[in-house]
Amino acid sequence: MSQVVRIPISLYNRLSVHANGFETPANVIENILNYYEKHKGLKPTPPSPLSPVKQSTHLEIVYYPTSEQSFKKLLLQTKKAYILLHKQDGTSEIKVWNANNFDKISKVNGNLRSGQLRGWKSKGIYKAEVSTNLNDLKA
Repeated sequence: MSQVVRIPISLYNRLSVHANGFETPANVIENILNYYEKHKGLKPTPPSPLSPVKQSTHLEIVYYPTSEQSFKKLLLQTKKAYILLHKQDGTSEIKVWNANNFDKISKVNGNLRSGQLRGWKSKGIYKAEVSTNLNDLKA
């Protein structure tokens, strides 16, 4: 069940600055909570199986550093990345992406969706965090 939260427009505008693409305010708030919990050393609380975020038909992909372009630049150097998959059942797992054939004209999102994230709905994946540095990801 969803709850309505009323916030001042100034706070809403601050949240909207942190949204990427089709993210909703709920996605932005969840990202802020994840960041806060990670940097305070708290164990993240996975959303409940009935969470509207998990039932979404949209796959959230988070890049470290903060943009797909910055990530691509690092991936071209390292040729290796790590993908933290968050699943609807509350579990998560880290996959290794060996990107030896990835080049300047390759598309990050396309490679992910045709590789490690292929069939994400049927695998119960609702979010993927991607980084060339394993320390950026907390399972």
